[in-house]
Amino acid sequence: MRGWFSRPADTASSAAEPAAGDAPQSYAQWSQCLDALAKEDNDAACLQQLENGQLEWTAGVAPMLGKRISEEVQRRLQRCSDRLARDLRMGAQETLIVRAVLQGRVQLCFVHRLCQLPVLPAATQQHLQSEILRFAERAQKSLEDTAKADRSGQLATLLRNNPLTGYDRTPASSGPLHNAPLTAATLSPATAAAPRRRNILN
Repeated sequence: MRGWFSRPADTASSAAEPAAGDAPQSYAQWSQCLDALAKEDNDAACLQQLENGQLEWTAGVAPMLGKRISEEVQRRLQRCSDRLARDLRMGAQETLIVRAVLQGRVQLCFVHRLCQLPVLPAATQQHLQSEILRFAERAQKSLEDTAKADRSGQLATLLRNNPLTGYDRTPASSGPLHNAPLTAATLSPATAAAPRRRNILN
């Protein structure tokens, strides 16, 4: 795992001016920002702070920060899985199913951005991004396997048109991630144009 969290010294980055606002500059500040992020009270603001943050990448700091971010990624993926399962159990109509999947995609988009923090070495970013992709692929396959029980084929079509694996093409949400709105921008063209009154799970 050490290879994921190691990066050659970047003198240009060290000499750069600190970002404006409350962007973290020390490990203690990074830790505080990650603690705030874990509360999920203001995800967009926390992520912006982290994206603007800087840190001297030393041998002692690298494993600690990499571990903290990796743990937050795994926690977010588990939360995404739990929310998706809950929302799909509650929703029977087409609109609710699409909303649940698209909200899951918005959550994955957020985690994807978290994995791309500029402070992280490229190898760490790639490793964390591969974890998200594996999660999305497994979840998508599970959803499509479940959809086989729908004889009309409509559920399978919905899931293919709005796959969880499209999280990297999902517009970022500035509001709470668990209440992301369902809009034409987040729907595939085929789904956005389709009627949504029919109950497809009965």
